[in-house]
Amino acid sequence: KREAVCTPQTILAEGKGIRITLSDYKYTQGLLNERSKPFFSAHPEELLKRMINRRLVLKYVEDSGLAKKYGLNSEIEEFKKEYLSRLFVSEEAQKRLKPVTDEEIVRRFKELFPKKDPSKMSKGDKEFIRNELRVKHYDEAVKSIYSEVEKKLKFKKEKGKLILNCCSIELSEPFKKGEDEKSLKEKLKEEFFKEYFYRKAVEKGMDKNPEFRRMLTEYFANRAIEIFRRELKRDIHINPEEAKKFYDENKEKFKMPARAQAVVLLFRDKKRALEAKRMLESGKNWQDVARRFGKFNVTPKFYFKDPKDPIGSLLFGEGTPKSGQVTVAQFGDKTYAVIYVIKAVPGGILPYEKVKRYVYLVLERKKLRELEEKKLKELWKEYGVRLENVNCLKGSS
Repeated sequence: KREAVCTPQTILAEGKGIRITLSDYKYTQGLLNERSKPFFSAHPEELLKRMINRRLVLKYVEDSGLAKKYGLNSEIEEFKKEYLSRLFVSEEAQKRLKPVTDEEIVRRFKELFPKKDPSKMSKGDKEFIRNELRVKHYDEAVKSIYSEVEKKLKFKKEKGKLILNCCSIELSEPFKKGEDEKSLKEKLKEEFFKEYFYRKAVEKGMDKNPEFRRMLTEYFANRAIEIFRRELKRDIHINPEEAKKFYDENKEKFKMPARAQAVVLLFRDKKRALEAKRMLESGKNWQDVARRFGKFNVTPKFYFKDPKDPIGSLLFGEGTPKSGQVTVAQFGDKTYAVIYVIKAVPGGILPYEKVKRYVYLVLERKKLRELEEKKLKELWKEYGVRLENVNCLKGSS
């Protein structure tokens, strides 16, 4: 299906409970990091499929009862209440904002700078004070909204509970004699305001706002994917023979290069570097030598033959280093490095027992990817997902 003209409302994909518009696509595109942008710009259909998969997983987790099982439903509900209640209050406060007058600015300037002449106020000072007063007006507007509702609140104690009742909302908390009643009232008020203003936001249709829906989907899709994968892992079983076979067939992947564990002491003075070298060559413990020269934060590290690593390149420049070997190298004009090899480890294929856990992890990831792909194909069919107007993706980058 194709539309003649691509608009923000143009549907790109649709299915049972799944609907993605060009506007949704643009929103997700804007969330991409710099490393991902080139690939998805060249392959926009891949980003669309990714969006579909994320929504399918979220829908499946909700429909299958997994969201309830893992508490995702309550997380989503709490997020909606927290976000929309604050958004509603913020928008209402914006409506009540009074403009900042020049008289207010002059009055505030005098408070801040009593010895200065307001007529000589700089443009920067004026803008700073104007912004400060805007924030003050906004805070006052927010307080007035809460204050109007707070006047209606009624508390009562009944059957060992402190009850708040107002505006078709009743909240309660267990209350015992001697408890801090004031703190409990504040807690109930906080919960009430969240519920009350959330309901106001829903009445206003703010929960249906496309921007909010997109944000909610992207925010909780990751959590749904975690649950989705956790359930898929239940069907993954790896037997010892399978793991050993994978190791035998991929031994080269477990090959480690020769490496050396060494400590590096850095000096600005060549004489001190040579003195440290002599002490190490005489058999002194490297930790004692490090302390002797005030190098308290030195820790051993493993080095490989790596052209990007000057220490590794130096150690392996003339073959494999030996334990106890001491080298002094100059880096730059005034930096001298004393390199002491603690132990040399020959390269080779790591034995199975050392990599066994990693082998199981690799196989688990491989099987999980296969199960994911299989399940997603099933979900595309189950939810009847179909692509539409994919031609609109061409000019979306």
